[in-house]
Amino acid sequence: CLSLSVCLTLSLSPSLCLSLCQTRMKQLEQDAHQAAGQKFLVSSSTQLRTVLFEKLRLQERCENKKLPKTLNKQQHSTSEATLLQLQDLHPLPRIILEYRQNSISSTWYQTSAVTGRISAKHPLCGVPQGCVFGPLGKEAEVVTVHPRSMFIPQDGYSFLAADFCQVELRLLAHLSSDPELLRIFHNPQADVFTMLASQWLVPHTPDREHAKRIVYSVVYGAGRERLSGILGVSAERASQFQDSFLHNYREVHNFIHTTIQQCHKQGYVLSIMGRRRAFPHVHSVDWAVRMQAERQAVNFVVQGSAADLCKMAMIRIFSTVSSSRSLSARLVAQLHDELLYEVEDSQVEEFAVLVRNTMESLQHVDCLGVHLKVSELEQSSQLS
Repeated sequence: CLSLSVCLTLSLSPSLCLSLCQTRMKQLEQDAHQAAGQKFLVSSSTQLRTVLFEKLRLQERCENKKLPKTLNKQQHSTSEATLLQLQDLHPLPRIILEYRQNSISSTWYQTSAVTGRISAKHPLCGVPQGCVFGPLGKEAEVVTVHPRSMFIPQDGYSFLAADFCQVELRLLAHLSSDPELLRIFHNPQADVFTMLASQWLVPHTPDREHAKRIVYSVVYGAGRERLSGILGVSAERASQFQDSFLHNYREVHNFIHTTIQQCHKQGYVLSIMGRRRAFPHVHSVDWAVRMQAERQAVNFVVQGSAADLCKMAMIRIFSTVSSSRSLSARLVAQLHDELLYEVEDSQVEEFAVLVRNTMESLQHVDCLGVHLKVSELEQSSQLS
């Protein structure tokens, strides 16, 4: 069910990757200034808002599009959803979207993300695949850079990554008890999102990647305008996709509705392992504020539960390694639902078995009353 391969080679040196990243960001800044017709701080939402909506006045060119506003609804937002809607009207929004992907972020925070995920700040480099570096000409050189190629293990060690595959969707199947969604996971060879896409009875059925975006946009409460911007389809088509998903997986809709009702009644929701997050704004008279709290409540139950499982895996693996006389692996990073370890070459196979067994065992956590309905978490853990 699982494949294990340890990557030992790098396509680019770490110093070269960092240099390329820095070069690309400087180039994007220059491109943004040229597109705007003035210099401004590209990372500043305030200055960007001034350029987009006061100088360029792009909001006036949005036909039949309602641009997102800030939380207090006093100003236009400069969020990804807004930039996606504006990207076909002017070069600047597309430049800003790419600039934001080239983020420099390394200090790890355990508690800053409300869902329970670990977050990082300065100086990890996230570079999108297939960036164009160097002077632009008739045959500009395209260098593909992966952020991980900036980091290499010490001599005699390898990196081992363990990932919970589609864990949020599996948790959604468990939490909603949707029979159709649970049935899909009974087929260990199936690609879940491909199967989901193939089952939607709407014109121009979306592909796998679109299916993935639609599922999470529905679960986490993204509006049809945001989804239409992400998929590049009309708001009507985006609404069709959402309605089709909820029609085919009705218990998912019931789960979302029940979670919101519980949040209104209790003022909080719980993750699968009992972590509580309060939502005082769920009773706000401001519709936008109240809707945001409702979306965040559903997000916390699913994504927060995924964070619970990942942190439980971290704790159990650490405890085993700490008490072992032979193992010396150390955790390098947690990336969403993935754990990255540095492992001595002679211990890779032994440690891989430990990690895999630990992650698979989290289908049942008796002390916390966790018993997942999805069949076999071993189908949702991957090693590389």
